[in-house]
Formats: sequence, C-alpha cells, structure tokens
Amino acid sequence: MNENRPLSRRWAVVTGAIVALTGIAIVAVSIFAGASRFQAPRWVVGACGGAFLLLGGWTAAMYARGYDESRPEQSLPSPWVQLAVLVPSLMLLAAPFHWVAFGPGPRQFSGGISIPFLSVRTGSNETLGRIGFGLFAVLFDAILVFVTIRLVARIRRDSRG
Repeated sequence: MNENRPLSRRWAVVTGAIVALTGIAIVAVSIFAGASRFQAPRWVVGACGGAFLLLGGWTAAMYARGYDESRPEQSLPSPWVQLAVLVPSLMLLAAPFHWVAFGPGPRQFSGGISIPFLSVRTGSNETLGRIGFGLFAVLFDAILVFVTIRLVARIRRDSRG
C-alpha cells in the first residue's frame, strides 16, 4: 500500500460530508440535550460542532468542485471564499481551548500513560491543564492571524492586477 496515495475525489467528498454531518449532530446535541449532560456551556459544545460542520462542508465542497492537490493554487476557491470559511472555522475550533484555558470557574483534568498491558491514570494540576490548553489556544490564534494576513494579502495582490 502506497502511503503517499491521495484520497480519491469521491472519498474526500464522502469523508467531508460525514464530518459535516457529525458537526450537525454535535450542534443538535448542544441545543437539545438536557443540561445535566454538560460539563461545559452549550456554546462550547456548539462551537466544536460548528467547526466540524464548516470544515467538513469545506472539504466536501472543495473536492466536489475539482480541487487538485497537485495544483492547489489553481483549484482552490477564491481568497474571499477561503477567508469567509476558514476564519470562522478556526475561530470556532479555537473557542473551546480559550474557554478551558481562560474561562471562569474550576477545571478538572486527568492524565495517564497507556502501553500494552499497563495503564496508569493520575490526576492533573488545574494550572498545568489550563496552561496546556492556553498554549493550544495561542497556537490557534497565531494560525488564524497568519491565515488571515496571507489571504488578505492575496486579495490585495489580485485586486491590483
């Protein structure tokens, strides 16, 4: 089996659609499930579902339109479309990390190591857990800023001719 073989267009569309449908299900759960089933605000769960919905839909639509990995610049949608989909997607993806790291209230973390025939579970320090989530929140922010700057620069470059 060749590890570098790209996913076929059909399977990329199917995979994207499955991810988008999973996002719809998560959003539905965030709206309709009983409050006792949540250990986070509903909007945090909804943000996760929204990210799945947008990114899965993006993948399905992109491949359905003929995206080609060998020539991405020619087959990607316009920078305006990328900006309209990717920026909200990244914001929704980052929101739960921000809530865990910087939101009010106590947080509970657990950790552990699992290898075959041995599993060790431990409690983790709230401060260390928040720092870990905070690092990923800041990483998402950096990616968001980078993507936004790059797309806006491309829009400006394309508008000049």
